[in-house]
Amino acid sequence: MSKVSIPFSANSLSSWQAQLHKELKENTALLQYHSSVEELSFSLTSLEEPQLRKTLSSPTTWKRMVSVSAHTETQSNATMLSALMQGADAVYIDNTSTQTNYEQLLANIEVEYISCLLCFDSAAAFAHFEQMVGAAKAAQCIALRRYGNDKNFISTFDIQQIGANCSTELAQGLYELQQQLEEQPQDIELYFELGVGQEYLVEIAKFRALQHLVTQLAKIHEVHINLIPLAKTGFCNKSLRDPYTNLLRMSTEGLSAVMGGAHFICIQPYDTLSSVGASAFGQRMALNIANLLSDEAHLASPQDPLQNAYAIEQLTLQITQKSWEILCELDALPEQATQMMLGHVQKTRQLRTEQFQSGKTLLIGINAYANEFDAPKVNWAEAPIALGLPYLIFEKLAN
Repeated sequence: MSKVSIPFSANSLSSWQAQLHKELKENTALLQYHSSVEELSFSLTSLEEPQLRKTLSSPTTWKRMVSVSAHTETQSNATMLSALMQGADAVYIDNTSTQTNYEQLLANIEVEYISCLLCFDSAAAFAHFEQMVGAAKAAQCIALRRYGNDKNFISTFDIQQIGANCSTELAQGLYELQQQLEEQPQDIELYFELGVGQEYLVEIAKFRALQHLVTQLAKIHEVHINLIPLAKTGFCNKSLRDPYTNLLRMSTEGLSAVMGGAHFICIQPYDTLSSVGASAFGQRMALNIANLLSDEAHLASPQDPLQNAYAIEQLTLQITQKSWEILCELDALPEQATQMMLGHVQKTRQLRTEQFQSGKTLLIGINAYANEFDAPKVNWAEAPIALGLPYLIFEKLAN
């Protein structure tokens, strides 16, 4: 094939900026990004802002994860078996206790071939698990411990669901890690769970910022941290009255987690928190989205496709800086940390609520273009609570 020469001439930054303003006319505000909730802003035409330090990255092979509760062993077992038959390759089991019947919960779950993550809140719960399944089978599972010197799991999902912005969410998890490392600095394989919100590019940047922030803490404490990010979609923007609008929202949230570098991604059924729990349709659609991202979009092992993307880099840099500032505030006044964190959350929760109620935040099927077709007649159950605040679910505000 002969070489083809395309006579593109180089343009100066100023001439490029002038041409953009000329073509956009009265819409030049589109060149500025600003979010009052996230407290982020930058110009898309500046290109001269500080840059992040480059990091070497390798392809991230992520797993499609289904989440269940150990409280309902038989039902959860059926959910896991069905999901594994439909493409899931990881399971996440929460709410374990000293009463959990693992014979029922893990029946026919071949933990030697799939990733089985179990979350434990106490040493007694973990000891009960080892005793029931045996040391060999327990070793084939991934124990997520929230307690003691062997703690290896941090989750900020709840605080994200009550309305925290990205910087506050990260700061909460980092503060928990900082306290752990101050008490006992040691190398650790850390599983870090984040919620995934609706701001597509911001959520990608949040996962990338997490990598930089954990690396920074590890350097300060002179330890090695092997970070394994987990992603879980939530319910703030989901609708029970218009179920099909959820599919696009769940897809973009899942894609944010993939592009951000999550290792385990749980796209939760949109109706998980309904009064009757997740429907068969909701469960299948959630898993199908993960299947599409992995198999149809060929994103099973992406090689950091957004490295050096200017908008992503700027968002990542600002989230990193703001998260670190909040972390320093909390670390300086540990006795007031909970109240300070609550104050940050209440501020952004109020902003989110005001923007939704004023119509600035439009959600099809919730506060715009109401569904005119038949839909299952179900209601939201009582929302979980964190820091004394219930999960923020816009559809409940619209009723």
